[in-house]
Amino acid sequence: MGFDLNRVIRGRVWKFGDSIETDAINPYYRYPTMEELKQHTMDVYRPEFPKEVKPGDIMVAGRNFGCGSSRPGLVLREVGIAAIVAESVSRLFLRNSISRAIPIFVAPGVTGLVRDGESLEVDYPNGLVRNPAGGASVPLHKYPPAIEQIFECGGLPEFARERYLREAALDRRPKA
Repeated sequence: MGFDLNRVIRGRVWKFGDSIETDAINPYYRYPTMEELKQHTMDVYRPEFPKEVKPGDIMVAGRNFGCGSSRPGLVLREVGIAAIVAESVSRLFLRNSISRAIPIFVAPGVTGLVRDGESLEVDYPNGLVRNPAGGASVPLHKYPPAIEQIFECGGLPEFARERYLREAALDRRPKA
């Protein structure tokens, strides 16, 4: 099952600054199991984060989110983050997030839109990120249709599998 891009995501904001490193997001070199990772993700930046994050919360960050190594942000989905919205995202982290259907969005201006703890709406179908309290919004970058299909399938491996099965079925049709 994939990620539904056709819904509006609403949640409480955890706000972070620029250049959030993958070593802080996913410190697997120190904590090898997912349960241990969940207890330490982002604690370098916000010690209270692993204890207080709730399912449905939204991360907002500045520029260059996910810089550093190629570590994916799976732990963020595991702690319940519904979406990540950043001013910009490192290319490698963005690619890894898309390949695993982790909802990540680029919305320049988002850090000026909302404060930590406020509510935020990510309206992908309309290409907007909104602060419902004040009504202000900023546009978010939409993905090309092929990337949207990867999200809908649940990630790149599932997308490739579905495509293979679809094409294999076409190859098995009787020839006229």
